[in-house]
Amino acid sequence: MKNNNFGVWRTHGKQSSRTNYGGHRMILETLLPQLEFQPNIEDAVKQKMIKSRRQVEEIAATAYSGNDFDFSLCRRMPLTRLVVVIYLLTQKYAEYKAIGVTDEIILDTFRDVSLRANLYYKQHGKIGISKDDVIWFRHIMNVHIFKVGVLQYQTFNMIYLDEETIGEPYMVFSQEQKRTLPNGAPVINCHIQKGANISDSLVEKSLDQAKAFFKDCFSSTEYKAFLCYSWLLYPPMLNILPTDSNIKQFAKHFSIIGACNDSEQAKENLFDYGKHNLHCKPTVLQRIAKEHKELLGYGCGVIML
Repeated sequence: MKNNNFGVWRTHGKQSSRTNYGGHRMILETLLPQLEFQPNIEDAVKQKMIKSRRQVEEIAATAYSGNDFDFSLCRRMPLTRLVVVIYLLTQKYAEYKAIGVTDEIILDTFRDVSLRANLYYKQHGKIGISKDDVIWFRHIMNVHIFKVGVLQYQTFNMIYLDEETIGEPYMVFSQEQKRTLPNGAPVINCHIQKGANISDSLVEKSLDQAKAFFKDCFSSTEYKAFLCYSWLLYPPMLNILPTDSNIKQFAKHFSIIGACNDSEQAKENLFDYGKHNLHCKPTVLQRIAKEHKELLGYGCGVIML
């Protein structure tokens, strides 16, 4: 583990930011090296905190104010967005601990910040995070998302993306399905991070661990199902994949209850930043995307609990 002693962060005779909440405390100097940023990104974050600590604290106080995801933090520069989010994690650590979440799950959850910052640097050659990243991290700020094993899980209420619910025929669901799992029922929304290892044994272990986790930390809520909206669950694509495909094995855990031909998410994940990479040998799925675009889309799956 990296050295956690960043004495240079202490300015004007005061310790740098820490949070106290129910006896729990997380110091920024201690948290940062555990997030596993690329070294140059970690160094930039430390330097920004040294130079602009007071400004960061002021921005953080209203970072997630705003309506319809128009958060004030979105209007800041990319590096400032990143540093403020990391600063806020020290507060969120206390709130996660307060509901009984282990340090392992908290840190795995928070490492989504470093994953997205590393991807942002790869894409733009700049250190920071995007506006979309800031909006996504609202789930952490609301203590609604948890990384358990190889998957992320979000506390959620069932929503059917169909004409009856959202006013447009994006997907179609049977009335029997809607009776079995009513709109608004408490569910656990599953997310797959970019680059996640979704080998069958790890996915199965993650799902089992998540069942136990939500029973322990959210015992007052009776979750009805795991829910997943993803390009990985589009039946036409699954039909042409080999039996031993990790994607096909992942999809077998779910009952696919709806689908549509929206291929945007698939293209974003199959090609770096939505563009065809001409310098690398294409994968099987990349070839499919180029030659048979009709096989890409978006599906909805559930695992009833």
